[in-house]
Amino acid sequence: MILTVPSWVIPGTYLENLVFLHRQAAGGCCSVRGVELLFFLYNREIQTLLDAEWEGIQAMGSRFTFTAHLPDPLLPVHADLVQRLLPLSRHCILHPGLPENAEALAALIGSWIKRFSPLFPPASLAAQGQEACPFLVENTLPGRLEALLAYLPDEAGLCMDTGHLLLEGKRPLAFYQDYGNRIREIHLHGVAWEQARIDGRLPDHRPLRAEERWFQELVPVLADFTGVVNLEVFSWEEVLESMAVLQAAGL
Repeated sequence: MILTVPSWVIPGTYLENLVFLHRQAAGGCCSVRGVELLFFLYNREIQTLLDAEWEGIQAMGSRFTFTAHLPDPLLPVHADLVQRLLPLSRHCILHPGLPENAEALAALIGSWIKRFSPLFPPASLAAQGQEACPFLVENTLPGRLEALLAYLPDEAGLCMDTGHLLLEGKRPLAFYQDYGNRIREIHLHGVAWEQARIDGRLPDHRPLRAEERWFQELVPVLADFTGVVNLEVFSWEEVLESMAVLQAAGL
């Protein structure tokens, strides 16, 4: 598997986080091979920041495998962002949106597959046999993924988010067994309901816990998985906690 983390593990910009992660790896204290560039929002402020840092981000392409998380909701105007990202990114992750908008979103994705596939995969990675589609759809709220899949072309891949499944009371292993042939990335994180009541944060995007059954069930899957595994937690301390759990499990 290719172990990645979000582009927000310390307070700072995209490039500041990349420099931090590069230094951690150079110091021998982490095995992170990639970074998910986060664009949950894409407004003028973020666009200005990206313009200013883009040259430095591209220079990090020799160090990191990049993926990108597209805005939610995804709109036609975000095509400019996609065009910029795809020559650099292994793929882009998107949320499925409301079920009543599923057909329109699928049409947009289908048009983008045709438009942007010539940019993907990057020539330096093509020989590694990457998946043919540059867009992966992530499971989010109940019913949304299923609604979108009814309209998506078969080549569109999936991103399995363990935290979202746990919030629904579902077993990540069962989801993988249902969709494993289409899953190209796993967002790996736990849920901590009690801690969320204390600190006011979301219950998901929490560090892994070795003793939790869902994680133990998933260990054999992770051992054989050749795609991207993103430790989707948002602090360096929680990245280190989760990495220690993976290492203890022999991953």
